[in-house]
Amino acid sequence: MTHVFDRKLGEFSQQKLLATELPAVPQEVQMANFFPVTLVALAFVLTALPISAQENVHAQGARMKSSKSRAEHKGPVFYEDDEIKVRIPRGWRIHPAPQKGQGSLLLEKNPYTLSLAYHTAQASGVIGGRFNEVFDIGWKGVEDFAACGDAFTQEPWPASRHLMFVNVIVDTGDPRVRENCGIPRPLGAWVEKDGQKEYVGDGRWFGGYFSWKRGMYFFADADDTHGCGSKAYTLTSQATSPDRLPHAIIGLPDKPPELRATIEEAIDIVNSIHYKRCSPF
Repeated sequence: MTHVFDRKLGEFSQQKLLATELPAVPQEVQMANFFPVTLVALAFVLTALPISAQENVHAQGARMKSSKSRAEHKGPVFYEDDEIKVRIPRGWRIHPAPQKGQGSLLLEKNPYTLSLAYHTAQASGVIGGRFNEVFDIGWKGVEDFAACGDAFTQEPWPASRHLMFVNVIVDTGDPRVRENCGIPRPLGAWVEKDGQKEYVGDGRWFGGYFSWKRGMYFFADADDTHGCGSKAYTLTSQATSPDRLPHAIIGLPDKPPELRATIEEAIDIVNSIHYKRCSPF
């Protein structure tokens, strides 16, 4: 028995084949004819598909090509306004100032935030400003933000010919830091490494800032005749408590690989800034 498609009825029916013996076909001929017949059959199936199905096939192919194209062209993006143009690596989310002319840009790459205030001003009369003018301490128990920030350790790294990047470290082993910052106990612990025990974790990385000099949180054009304002660039963790801050060994440049890579990207971003009319250098 075989199934035969009846075009008039639009359905399959069963019919008996004629009991006529056909001559045997040599195997080489069968194999030679197999691939052409298969291709013809495949073409027939694709042609017989409904138009919507054919469109789906083509759409999927287009999406695959589009995805491949995007994967091959993953590069930096640029942010530009009337004051700066900056190169931003992939992976950072861009949040411009809500109103044009405010001169600030927020970049986020979990769990870090890079704040670029390139047209701002300080409230205090202190040269270079104060810690609490550029940083916000996001955990509970801090009564005096300025006193807390002043107790932190600051470690500068070279960033460019003009700027340094100053790491801000919370030494929870220091009683003054714990008292000023509402930290009840040291955050260090004994761990075993390579068969030996060592005490780690007292030092936590709070953030960092770019400046000409350690302790100066704002910097500006030495000859500010264009009304450009000051600049304050900070990189911070989004941690909401001291124990969630990344580890940092005080006195050593070593940082967790993810944090170090983020700091290096932040340095590259700041160094890529093209100032159109308010260069501080």
